[in-house]
Amino acid sequence: EFTLYKQGEDWFIKERWSFPADFNLVKRALIDIAEAKILERKTDNPEHHLLLGVEGVEEGGESIQVTMLNGEQAVEGLILGAEREIANNVGPRQFYVRRANEDRVWLAEGYLNLNPLMLNWIKSEVTNIARERIAQVNIIQPNGQTATIVNTGKKDKFGVPGTLDKTVFKYDQLGYDIAGTLHQLRMEDVQPLTDFSRGDSEVVTAEFITFDGLKVITETSFIDGFYYTTFRAESDASAVKPAPEDIQALDVLKTADAVQKEAEDITAELKPWVYRFGGFIGTNLMRAKADMVTETGNVIPMPADLTGGFGQ
Repeated sequence: EFTLYKQGEDWFIKERWSFPADFNLVKRALIDIAEAKILERKTDNPEHHLLLGVEGVEEGGESIQVTMLNGEQAVEGLILGAEREIANNVGPRQFYVRRANEDRVWLAEGYLNLNPLMLNWIKSEVTNIARERIAQVNIIQPNGQTATIVNTGKKDKFGVPGTLDKTVFKYDQLGYDIAGTLHQLRMEDVQPLTDFSRGDSEVVTAEFITFDGLKVITETSFIDGFYYTTFRAESDASAVKPAPEDIQALDVLKTADAVQKEAEDITAELKPWVYRFGGFIGTNLMRAKADMVTETGNVIPMPADLTGGFGQ
């Protein structure tokens, strides 16, 4: 059982340290409930509830029960039961439902995709900083050794200082992937920073620096098979530099005032939390130079792309 509550225009999950919920998921669920249509009246015999999957959670059943409240006052309740199988299942689906505190069961039609798992409701997107804004990434090991990639003067092209566009990465798109780490970055889980301990684990720092002077700093540790990362940001006027013309044409760069506010917002939103990531993201946040560049003959071939696009 978990509680979604609204504060201002945002939604939060009470039992998950009041962490933000995914606004779009909550909005979609409320719309789906509001737009569901009754098709048929069914049984009002409680003995048949189990068969239709609407037995309710009070009886130990596995129905999904949604209670809508205004403050502490329950306004309405929905018990979502089994889905009815229909031929050519496209468009709205059909479910057996009943209102809380009523025995009558109804067949309803709608997109009632109400996930019962709390973690599926959290706001999973951590950052969304356009790859095109990234001018430089520094990955700093605990011993001080630093691996740096820079934009080579063209959109989506990255290399290491000194060799630039002649850089040979471990695989062709590695520089592109590292630079795009903060673009639509999604987590696996989250916990409060106050409850977190890195123990004896090493900390690798990464600095993502944009052409317009935003610096996002991450600190990542590998603990028990997972990558745990904290975030903060700052505005660095000394880092501002002219962007390549093809990037300037995209209108993704921001003014100094906008960057300052962005840094403050990122820090305020992300600094109190520790985010858990999978191996692809975590590895790129901790890469040493030896894990980044190689000789021409040692490049790892990328698998054939059968999806029509390349994504993280």
